[in-house]
Amino acid sequence: MSKWFRSKVSSLARISGYQKPQRYTNVLRMDTNENLALPKKFVARIMMEASRKTDLREYPTEQFDELRGRLSKYLNVPKDCIAVGSGSDQIIDLMLATFADDGTTTVTVKPTFTFYKDRCNLHSVKMKEVKLNNDFSLDTKKLLSARGAKICYICSPNNPTGNQFEKQAMLDVIRSFNGLVIVDEAYVEFARYSLKDLVRKYDNLVVLRTMSKAFGLAGARVGYMIANRKTAELFVNTIQYPYAISSLSLKTASIALSKLNYVRLIINQVKKERKRVYDNISAVDGVTAFRSDANFVLFEVGSRYKTIYRNLIRRGILVRDIGNIDSHRGCLRVTIGTKFMNNKFLEALKVVCK
Repeated sequence: MSKWFRSKVSSLARISGYQKPQRYTNVLRMDTNENLALPKKFVARIMMEASRKTDLREYPTEQFDELRGRLSKYLNVPKDCIAVGSGSDQIIDLMLATFADDGTTTVTVKPTFTFYKDRCNLHSVKMKEVKLNNDFSLDTKKLLSARGAKICYICSPNNPTGNQFEKQAMLDVIRSFNGLVIVDEAYVEFARYSLKDLVRKYDNLVVLRTMSKAFGLAGARVGYMIANRKTAELFVNTIQYPYAISSLSLKTASIALSKLNYVRLIINQVKKERKRVYDNISAVDGVTAFRSDANFVLFEVGSRYKTIYRNLIRRGILVRDIGNIDSHRGCLRVTIGTKFMNNKFLEALKVVCK
C-alpha cells in the first residue's frame, strides 16, 4: 500500500460514520421512525404487484419516468422539478460531493439529522452548528450570520426534536441565505405544511422527501428531491448515477402512490396516536414530552435516562437513546406505532419511571 493511500485510509478511518441503531431480539422496535402503523400485509401486496409487473433483466428506465410522473401528480409539482434518489440520504451525499468545493462551509442546526453531519465530515466540508432555542425553535439571526457558509441544511420537521419550524422563519432563511438551502422534509406528511411549492420561486431551494416514512417503504430506499427545473434536470442527467435504484423499488413506490387514500388514513391514525402518546407521556411524573410534527415523540427523563432506557428494553420496548440536548437532560425518542405498540410502550414507561 502506498504511503499516500495508507495515510488517506488512516485519516478516513478516524471519521465516525453513521451509527446504525443496535438491534435486539424479542422487542418492539420503536426507535427508527419506520411507519409500522402501516400494515405489513398492505406493503407486501404492493411489493408482490410490483414484482409481477417488473422484469429484472432490464435496466430501470421506464420505472424512473413513471415514478417522477406519479410524484408530480401527488405533489402537484411539474415532473421536471423532481429527481429521484436511493433514499434521500444518497441525494444529500451527492449534493455535498457536487456542490461543496474545497473550503466550502455549511451551516445547520444543533441537534439535527446525524447523517448530514457524518457526510460533511467524510467530504471534508467545514460545518457550523447553530443551537436551537430552548423551545427548539429556529434562531434565524444566528443561522444567517454564519460567515462564509454557502450551504444551509435544515431538517423540518427536525430529527430528533420532532418539531416543524415556523414557516415564516423558514422563508426568512430561504430569502436571505446567500447560497444553497436544503430543506429535509422526510416527516412532512405528518406535519402542517410543505415548502415544495416554493422551488419555482427560489432557485436556491432544494426540498428533500422520502418514501421511507409515511409510505412505509424504508427497505425500498426511495427518496426524491424537488427543485427548480434547472437544478432537478442537472441532478437527473449529470449528478445521479445512471441506474441508482432497482426496478422493483421504483415500481413499488409508484404503486404505493396509487394507494393514497389508504396511506392517508394511516397517517391520520398516526397523528391521533401521536397526540395520545404525547398526553400520556406528559402525565408521567418526572417526564417532559415535547410536541411533535413527525411520527415520533421526544421526551426528557433526566439523569436516570440510561437506566430507564435499559429497563424499557427489558420490558420489550426499544426506543432511541438521544441523551442531552443542551439544557434538556436525558432525552429518549419513541416512534409512534400501532395502538397496540403504543399501549405497550406507555404501560412500560409508567412502570420504569416509578
